[in-house]
Amino acid sequence: MQPSWTRLNREQSHQVLDKLSGHKDAVVFSKEATEVSWRSLPFYNNYRLYRLINYATMPTFSMMYLSNGDEFLSIDGTANPIYTINEKDGIRLNEMNVIPYLDFFFTNVQGSEGDIFLIKDPRKMPMLDSLSEGQQQSVISSFKPLKVSYDATQHVHRVSGTIYYGGGLISATILVSSEGKLAFQEQNLLLTGIHFPYSPYSQHWLEG
Repeated sequence: MQPSWTRLNREQSHQVLDKLSGHKDAVVFSKEATEVSWRSLPFYNNYRLYRLINYATMPTFSMMYLSNGDEFLSIDGTANPIYTINEKDGIRLNEMNVIPYLDFFFTNVQGSEGDIFLIKDPRKMPMLDSLSEGQQQSVISSFKPLKVSYDATQHVHRVSGTIYYGGGLISATILVSSEGKLAFQEQNLLLTGIHFPYSPYSQHWLEG
């Protein structure tokens, strides 16, 4: 279960926007029409995920930040902001929160071939109903369940399972270091030709 978003009141939202006033992207947020929410992240001690939505634009415009309440670091589609906070906040990973960490990482870091999506249950996979019945059955039959273990000799968590990436399903093992850095091993293509009409993360993380 993902933690729910906590919406800030008007005064609290204005305080956040004041702290962001020095950011180059802050000009896109109107104090009168911006909703500010936050949610906790189980692998950080002091930093939370903040979501700002400007309802003054059509369509609405949103940005995500990692913040300890004073410093706000914008999430820009690369791994750099996450790795920076991992070091600042002393990321703490265990077998219970390494999957939420991967969800968070893949939601906010774009792969060279597009979105990466860690599949936990193919029947609950976002956008599955947008595929043909034959493709849906292929996804379900190709699925390899998630397995999480800790390698004490290398100080890494090993997460093995099925990933959606670049229009295909891949079985892979992801090594997650104690600093939160990722490496892929044992990648095998299971199925190709799967294309969603929009990002599987649009409901998975941002709206949940």
